[in-house]
Amino acid sequence: MFVLPPIYPITDKKLANRPTHLSILKDLVRGGAELVQVRDKHTPASELLPDLVQCVEFCSVRKVRLIVNDRCDLALCSGAHGVHLGQEDLPAEAARALVGRRRIIGLSTHNLRQVHASARLPIDYIGFGPVYPTSTKDAVSPVVGVRRLRTACGATVWPVVAIGGIDEGRIREVLEAGATSAAVISSAMAGGKVARNMEALLNEARAR
Repeated sequence: MFVLPPIYPITDKKLANRPTHLSILKDLVRGGAELVQVRDKHTPASELLPDLVQCVEFCSVRKVRLIVNDRCDLALCSGAHGVHLGQEDLPAEAARALVGRRRIIGLSTHNLRQVHASARLPIDYIGFGPVYPTSTKDAVSPVVGVRRLRTACGATVWPVVAIGGIDEGRIREVLEAGATSAAVISSAMAGGKVARNMEALLNEARAR
């Protein structure tokens, strides 16, 4: 059974000032991460794939699950545990046909219409946000806020990952609003102190 951890870290090589996602992943796991999403909009697939394969190999002996952002093809070729789709990516039904029943599929949602529509889809969880202003995405949807997050959590059959602008001081707020997990990017990558950041974020989530 798929269970989301309270903190869902997403890699960013630029923010972490690291050459590979593997180097970030190792520190995230050292800090306690159990599930990690690799997000990379810029590295060519020919360079990204070997990095992903190494990430999967690292995860396989540590019982950590690896999710690939957007790319079903890279998730399949690398052996990753799943894929996270945006609203403009491959439809969830097509993604499920490609990746099979055992892989995890997550879907980003940004409003209640998309949340309600997700109930009919062959997915495992939804992301909802951005809850707060964020600078880690090029095209940002309108900020939804905590009140809409709470409504979304009550309106879906899926576990909800809150995403967008979440730092250590906001984790309790989104979890108390009903989110199962809090996605973190900038706050996990900050200052290159990835392991330390991850540990602090997890401790905050567990202390609520």
